[in-house]
Amino acid sequence: MSAGAADQTAAVRGVARIADSPGLVIGAGALSILIGVLVLGWPGATIVVIAWLFAVQLIVAGVLQLVSAFSAGRGPGGRMLSVLLGALSILVGLLCLRATLQTALVLGLVIGALWVLQGIAGVVDALGSDQGPGRGWAIASGVLSVLGGAVVLVYPGTSLVVLTWLFGIVLVVVGVPLVVQGIATRRAGTPRPSRQQRARAGVEAGGEKGRTGL
Repeated sequence: MSAGAADQTAAVRGVARIADSPGLVIGAGALSILIGVLVLGWPGATIVVIAWLFAVQLIVAGVLQLVSAFSAGRGPGGRMLSVLLGALSILVGLLCLRATLQTALVLGLVIGALWVLQGIAGVVDALGSDQGPGRGWAIASGVLSVLGGAVVLVYPGTSLVVLTWLFGIVLVVVGVPLVVQGIATRRAGTPRPSRQQRARAGVEAGGEKGRTGL
């Protein structure tokens, strides 16, 4: 193996370790709570300020979502879904920085739709994953994201004050289960092996028994 290939393999393994770290989930939840608190506590925040805060949250969350795609426990379908959602989150975050889109109506529609998509994908991903200490919290976060996005979509053209409160509350409510999920996974210790790893271990164990019996 060449030095370049070895470096690439090491880099991929490093990203995979980060993707499997509970700190990634905790970071995403903490960021959501932080932005939500800032949105709720910013006195007289203009639509431009709100747009910039959401842009930061969506772009960083999108990057974290892309990194999570390299998790060893994800199958090809889950990995592709994570990449698409991460890219979509970054794209919406960048769109929030455009002055032409910085209106309460447009922000409500765009962010509400994104929250619904992310919530549905989060629930599907959690249901299809292995049992784990944070699975229930991941499902709860996805359901809350869908509900919050639906509420924002129902009232997209409301006043800036009401929309700000909706945005802030949803961010905090969605972020809390993510933090709890990450903490529960960290306390559980070593991550559970994926289905592929368990199957590989079973095959190896069977082969070892066969050699022992000879």
